[in-house]
Amino acid sequence: MDMEKIFEQLKALVESLGYEFVGAETVKEAGSQILRVYIDRDGGVGLDDCERSAKEIGGLLDSAEDAFEDNYLLEVSSPGLERPLFKAEDYARFAGRSVSVRLKGVYEGRRRVTAVIEGVKDGSVLLDCGGEPLDLPLAEIQRAHLVYVEEKGQKKTFKKRGGKS
Repeated sequence: MDMEKIFEQLKALVESLGYEFVGAETVKEAGSQILRVYIDRDGGVGLDDCERSAKEIGGLLDSAEDAFEDNYLLEVSSPGLERPLFKAEDYARFAGRSVSVRLKGVYEGRRRVTAVIEGVKDGSVLLDCGGEPLDLPLAEIQRAHLVYVEEKGQKKTFKKRGGKS
């Protein structure tokens, strides 16, 4: 079974559980194959949501034994503040936000781009690279995620251990 079919099944399963299927990716880290599945919903997701989804996803993947060449690790998590972007709809949804993009190869002299998303048109993401426009074909993107930018005037507060501030 190919990964595209598995991702389609993951999407259907995650949505049947009442969550948004943000996306999934396979990566190799420290010699292990990892399947990362990102889920979300209004108000966010917690550990219980991730555990519940992981149990269901694990059952689905166990029935698709030939999906992975070797053993794999399954990670289910919320997308977080620096949410990964997987499809055109993600870029359109987050227009106006900063994004960091790693490209599959060199495109217009670049391998990485950090810019503001302007929109999506004809299979390309429209980016503003500090006043320089860039039409980046989705097919050229290997991986992308939002970049968290602290708002001006936002105050960081940390509580010290022992209950004293």
